Amino acid sequence: MADGVVAAALVPGLPHLLAGEPAPSWKGLAEAARTLGERLRSARVDTLLWMSTQWFTVLGHQFQVDPHPRGTRVDENWYGYDFGRADYDLRVDAELAQRWADETEAAGLQARRTRYDGFPIDTGTVVTAALLDPHRQASLAMVSCNLYAGAEAMERIGAAGARAAGILGRRVAVVAVSGLSSGLIQRWINPDEDAVDPGHDRWNRHVLDLLAAGRLDEVMRLREQYAAEAQVDSQLRALAFLAGTGALSGPAEVLEYGPVWGTGAAVIGWTD
Repeated sequence: MADGVVAAALVPGLPHLLAGEPAPSWKGLAEAARTLGERLRSARVDTLLWMSTQWFTVLGHQFQVDPHPRGTRVDENWYGYDFGRADYDLRVDAELAQRWADETEAAGLQARRTRYDGFPIDTGTVVTAALLDPHRQASLAMVSCNLYAGAEAMERIGAAGARAAGILGRRVAVVAVSGLSSGLIQRWINPDEDAVDPGHDRWNRHVLDLLAAGRLDEVMRLREQYAAEAQVDSQLRALAFLAGTGALSGPAEVLEYGPVWGTGAAVIGWTD
């Protein structure tokens, strides 16, 4: 891994993981995320270098520089359920975020710094931060996911974050909040009915097997085909972001995989 980057994680960010009465797969994914969070704390991480595909922008890349965003997130899709509303109280490494934005601009990409009261922190960040770091022991340095940025640009964003962390001497873990296949079930289901479309499931499991075998290059070669055939969240650009930091140098550990309202979700970790 790159200097200062000690771990990486790909985690789902749908609010079902915080449900009071979760489906078995939701519970398993939430428990796996908590386990991964414990490992990050054991690795003595200062800051989580963070990108959620649910914080999306269309003009460049935004960096959160408010040191203390707090409020209540009401999810626009799931507001009517017990998991559709969550309070958040985040610590942001504003110095690292500012330096990350500087490094992004130096790499020829557009960066904007965001700071105002009531900024709408996305559901994926709220959910995943609550699972990985419930006691706010680490700070976050957050970048948006530009809807029009290709995989190569996302790699450059990740690389800029790793450089910024190295310059400031931060010990960081890189976190991408994203799912796998995104085929939501378009009707009401009981939680125990949750399942992934069989075709999507075969693709998801194939890609997870490749990551577990350390075959990142093969996954990236398959990325566009996988995205097209399994409706992959954000075309799997989250993996490109993680790869850009240099954190995916070995086999991944797939801690959990399962459905979340028909989508494919996995908790995946890379550590030294």
